[in-house]
Amino acid sequence: MKHFRYVLLLFFFISQCRPKEEKSMTQFPEKPAVPSTIKKEHESLLGKIHAMTLFRDSAGRAAIKLNELMQYHFKEEEEYVLPPLGLLPLLSSGKLPEHSNNVILLTEKFKSQSAKIIAEHQMIKALTEEMIKADDGMRHPEMIEFEKELQQHAHTEEEVFFPAAILVGEYLKLRSMANPHSASQHAALNPAGED
Repeated sequence: MKHFRYVLLLFFFISQCRPKEEKSMTQFPEKPAVPSTIKKEHESLLGKIHAMTLFRDSAGRAAIKLNELMQYHFKEEEEYVLPPLGLLPLLSSGKLPEHSNNVILLTEKFKSQSAKIIAEHQMIKALTEEMIKADDGMRHPEMIEFEKELQQHAHTEEEVFFPAAILVGEYLKLRSMANPHSASQHAALNPAGED
């Protein structure tokens, strides 16, 4: 039954990663930068899994599959999931970004793709378990530490980063609705433009 779950997740992942969809990936030109701490963590995790792909055994072969999925997944996250978090310092100071609508589009895309992103986390977990199981002689103890670090990263994303990114979009939507309404309300109360 456990293997069936992995096959099902793999099927879902592959069906979502067809080349035609990749070509039609929405580009967001005026998006905020992903916070540097998150980018550095992604780079660190990718560096560690890349080192494991160099092992010349079954664990290394399993690491290759995991590395490919992680690269794809992190690219997706940095494209449209995590950039809204780069606005948190600006928003916390009471200011709004110039391109709020672009950020709202990012968060809407994430909301529509969130099940896929969470499924990718489950697939990453399954491939990590497969890699550790392939290291049956425990020749690579760093894999256990990597698994813990990767799971902590996924939990932080699901419990903090993902909801915060959506919250940024919802906040910007509310602010954008409030501004036009107050402007039209001001015009209705003051048709001659007098203050």
